[in-house]
Amino acid sequence: MKEIAIQKTPKCNHCGSTMRSFSPEDELVWQEYKPHQVIRAKTSGAKKPRSYQQLKLFWACCRSAADNARDESWDNQDKVANQIKIRLQFIDMNKSVFVDGKFFPHFRSIAFKNLSHMDACRFFDRAFEVMAKYLGCSVDDLMVNAE
Repeated sequence: MKEIAIQKTPKCNHCGSTMRSFSPEDELVWQEYKPHQVIRAKTSGAKKPRSYQQLKLFWACCRSAADNARDESWDNQDKVANQIKIRLQFIDMNKSVFVDGKFFPHFRSIAFKNLSHMDACRFFDRAFEVMAKYLGCSVDDLMVNAE
């Protein structure tokens, strides 16, 4: 089963409303389907849509932090994201486990379906501050470097 974000387009004079992929990544999956192919889908909508641009900026900042990392626990974008989730305690304690006295955290997901718009905004604002502090720069400098 594939999952993609789609948007309903407005109805026009010569056709009904249609759907289109939401992001470039979703478009790649959408292109795997053939024209006029019947597709079975489960749908859910968001009360306030998440910002794809904001998510892209987060990952760009993670790459920038990784590129300028001073230690190997920050040397790729996934490690940066995990370091941020640890510092922000963005952990699902119901899915985390202790084994032989060691704690194995299960990080919460920042995927569109798992995080509301406002929760995402709060997470990203705090995440940008963590990355900037780690790099010893301002949040504005982090964002300029990421872009």
